[in-house]
Amino acid sequence: MSGIDLSAVGNPLVRDLDTQPRLGLALGSGAARGLAHIGVLKVLEEAKTPVHGIAGTSIGAFIGALYAAGVPVQRMETAACELDWRKLARLLNPTVPISGLVDGRKLVEFMAELLPVHNFEGLQLPLAVTATDIETGEALIIRKGDLLEALRAALAFPGIFPPVRFDNRFLVDGGLCNPVPADVVRHLGANRVIGVCTIPDVDKQTPEAFMPSSGTSGEQSWHRDIFTATGIEQLFRRLLGSSSALEMAAESSDRKVPGIFRVCAQSVAIMENQINSLRLADNHHDLIIRPKCPGVTLLEFHRASEVIAAGEEAARAALPEIRQLVASR
Repeated sequence: MSGIDLSAVGNPLVRDLDTQPRLGLALGSGAARGLAHIGVLKVLEEAKTPVHGIAGTSIGAFIGALYAAGVPVQRMETAACELDWRKLARLLNPTVPISGLVDGRKLVEFMAELLPVHNFEGLQLPLAVTATDIETGEALIIRKGDLLEALRAALAFPGIFPPVRFDNRFLVDGGLCNPVPADVVRHLGANRVIGVCTIPDVDKQTPEAFMPSSGTSGEQSWHRDIFTATGIEQLFRRLLGSSSALEMAAESSDRKVPGIFRVCAQSVAIMENQINSLRLADNHHDLIIRPKCPGVTLLEFHRASEVIAAGEEAARAALPEIRQLVASR
């Protein structure tokens, strides 16, 4: 797609000799848990801590774009908490699942309503959005051109949204390669980097930790249940047929074979945990903030107020370190 600037992720910039602190934020993936980024931004604003650049992946890219576009944090919080997520689900029209379950174009329309600018050049702060080339596995940075298409690629969770075509590349969620892009924000000129990670620690993860609760009982349409594992699995069955051969073969077993969405989401979660641990060990960040969102699963966006509060709590606890970081020379 023309007008898009793609570049491979190289080594982070070496800290320059200019000791004037320039704070960069690396906002990571995490789906619903990523709403904690709003709480972190809220605390930074209250503490009058200036941000000079943002790198984001997945949900972190979207929230970073809102902040870089000048959308007030309070407006973000209000929108997240008051948004009818079931109404949003109606925008995610299902497709024949060739490369993804849900067509992402309606999601772009939703983002366009919240973002006052639709290209990188109109942003008030430097922003880098990360994505992954699904064919080569290469981590890529998007910094120019169509902001909405860049965000659609950054949010293209594999198996749910189809890859987004940029020229001859097909891009998906950047969290596959770089869940917290701390190294990327240094390319924007930051010499102090705070990473925000909402992915649970590897040693604390459980299969249930990445899956939404089943919600209410009774017959529900896919519109009402799209943000639950049960709903998406039901939608798969409606599109593909009733029961898979694997499920039928397991009927006599004590344990039910995991559904297709559970397998997809859990596989990505395991990979992101392992990659995230290795990336954080590279120490591209000066400070890492890890909001605690126990029990909040990938698609439970209706728990926005709880998740945002967790981001606030984690950021307030880190305020002494943040103040020392931005004051250091």
